[in-house]
Amino acid sequence: MYKILAKTLFMGKKVIYLPTCHSTNDVATELIKSGAAQEGTIVITENQTAGKGQRGNTWYSEPKKNLTFSIILHPRYLTATDQFYLNIVASLAIYDVLSKYINHVKVKWPNDIYVKSKKIAGILIQNTIKSNRIEDSVLGIGLNINQQEFELESATSVFKETGIELDLQKVLEDLIQSLENNILKLRANNVTSLKEQYLSNLLGYEEERLFKSDSEFRGRIIGISKDGKLQIETFTGLKEFNFKEVSFL
Repeated sequence: MYKILAKTLFMGKKVIYLPTCHSTNDVATELIKSGAAQEGTIVITENQTAGKGQRGNTWYSEPKKNLTFSIILHPRYLTATDQFYLNIVASLAIYDVLSKYINHVKVKWPNDIYVKSKKIAGILIQNTIKSNRIEDSVLGIGLNINQQEFELESATSVFKETGIELDLQKVLEDLIQSLENNILKLRANNVTSLKEQYLSNLLGYEEERLFKSDSEFRGRIIGISKDGKLQIETFTGLKEFNFKEVSFL
C-alpha cells in the first residue's frame, strides 16, 4: 500500500505496511528487540486499534483517513539529557508540512501540534538508553488528514480546516523528507537553530497566559530547558515544569 521513499538518504528505505495493528510503536519496538531494525524503517498502518499517546493516553484515528506510523532511529550521537531534541525535529517536520495547507499551525509543548485551539497531530517517542546514550528510538506520529468527524470537539484534521482531501502517500513523503532534513541538522549539531525554530512556532511563546499547576498562576513561556522542561516566567520568578505538571487555561 505505502511505497518505499525514493528521495531520502536513509528514511523510509524500508516500509512495513500493516493493514491493521494494535500499535505501530509496539511493532517497531519488537523489531528493535529482534535485531531487525534498520535505521529509518517505517511501520505504518491504516487501522491502529490501540494507538498510544503521551503518558498512557490513547490516540484514536479513523481507518484509512489519516497517517499513523512509527519510525525507527538509532540516534547514538545524543545523550539521554538531549532526547527532547527528537521531539523538536519531529514537531518541526509536522509543522512544516501542515503549514503548506493550513494557517495558524502551532507546536504545543511538549508533543502536540495544534491548529488554533484544536489538536491535529500527536507525537510519542520511546527511547532505549545505554551508557547515557540513546541506543534506539521509536518515533510515533499520528496526523489527522482526511477524517471529517471526531468524537472530541478539541480535535481537527486538514480536511476539517480546508475541505480538501489529500493523498496520504504524498503527505507521508513530504513529512519524512522534512524529518530527515531536521535529523541531519541534529546530527550536525545545529541544535541552536532547531531550538530557535521550535520556540518561534511554540503555542503561547512570549505571551502572558493563565496556567494551572498546583494552583492557577499567570506567566509567559520564555524557553525550553536542555532536558525539555517548559520554562515559564512568573511574578515570583522563573519556574520549570515537566510533562503533565502544568497546563494552559
